[in-house]
Amino acid sequence: MIEFLKDPRVTLVFIDAVLVYLFYCLHHTFYSKKNWFKERKWAAALVYVLMFIAYASLNLLEIVTLNMAITLASYFLPLFIIYKVDNIRGIVYYAFFMAIMISLETAEAFLMGNLESVEGNKTNIDEMSPVALMLLALLEFIAIKAICYFGSKEKDRYIDRASIPFMIAPVFSVVIIMVDTIRVANSDYLNVHQFTEMAVILTVLNILFFIILEKYTYSIKKEMELKQSELQLKSDADIMEIATNNMRERLATSEVIMQQDRAMRHDRRHFEALLMSLLESEKYEEARQCLSERLSQEPHSMKRYCENTTVNAAIAHYVSVAEKQRIKVNVATNIPFKIYVDEMQLAITISNLLENAIHACEKVPEENRFIEITAKYKSQLLLEITNSCDKKVELDENGHPFSTAEDHGIGTRSVLAFVNQTGSEIRYIAEDKVFKVRMIIG
Repeated sequence: MIEFLKDPRVTLVFIDAVLVYLFYCLHHTFYSKKNWFKERKWAAALVYVLMFIAYASLNLLEIVTLNMAITLASYFLPLFIIYKVDNIRGIVYYAFFMAIMISLETAEAFLMGNLESVEGNKTNIDEMSPVALMLLALLEFIAIKAICYFGSKEKDRYIDRASIPFMIAPVFSVVIIMVDTIRVANSDYLNVHQFTEMAVILTVLNILFFIILEKYTYSIKKEMELKQSELQLKSDADIMEIATNNMRERLATSEVIMQQDRAMRHDRRHFEALLMSLLESEKYEEARQCLSERLSQEPHSMKRYCENTTVNAAIAHYVSVAEKQRIKVNVATNIPFKIYVDEMQLAITISNLLENAIHACEKVPEENRFIEITAKYKSQLLLEITNSCDKKVELDENGHPFSTAEDHGIGTRSVLAFVNQTGSEIRYIAEDKVFKVRMIIG
């Protein structure tokens, strides 16, 4: 086995396999597969196997330019065939890798004397050192794994554009190495130490440029996250202000109804006395007319679902809206007058959840529409809202519902803002035609 590995051709084929695998690592780290290849993993593996066979076969022809061409093809062909190339960083990182490895390979060729075997566009594989080739394979493995680990995986066009200028370093390095290699190969004079020093310097410079690129990318990412956070906070504040104003209007309407109710209760004694007098005088028609006028003036009293007036107004409003949509509503809530969170924000949050539930029920046949509201208060408020829906609701990677429709998702963002602000917990449960929201508040 050891004697077998001493054959430079066998070693070269082994290194070709390692390099194709490393290219796969780069592809897999920075890009996602096309849907067709996601469903057919064997097809992706077949592409890489065929690429390896072509790479190893053409490499053994000992043609320098062909070797360079197939190396580039081994990276870019599987990339564009199998993956969605939606960012440029994978290509930028490949350029850095090629600059570093070409520098090291050329330096190794000078040090081991392999360059002397180059005749025009031909190389002599038999004169290559298997040990040196294995060392290069190890360096390639370390370089690719380092790039995959430290390289930015953010998919953002702004970061992509910021990365492009950094390609000057690896491209310039490759050009310098190739031009100097051709010049030295066609010259009788060979300064091994000088060329090796240049290759090492270019390698170090490319590593430094890579580090600077990653630091720069990281700073851009943090700056973008900060701006996005500021915009999100402003958006949440605007949403909360709009919701608060709407809730104030509902509460004002509820307060008017309650004041009318109290006034009517106050006048009820006089009305009852008048009605009794008319009945005793056998003025039945006058009594009927008086009672009819009284009923027409009687306001619809607000049903009491819990002790907290603000939350009760919110629940009552949306129960009324739901019932108009022929949605069966079952309410069992125990929310005290005093709670440990802002009652206005809690009422807004419950309003948003109920509004979403109503919209979901509207897509369901009338006989299957329902909303169940349950709230129990102990040391914390436990809230659950269950509603019918036409299909299983899609959740994002954080377990939150999302929508691609314009102007949708504002209520959900408002709910999440309340959850984050109060340190509450929320869980969305998507079942077949049933959707649940569970919250632990306070």
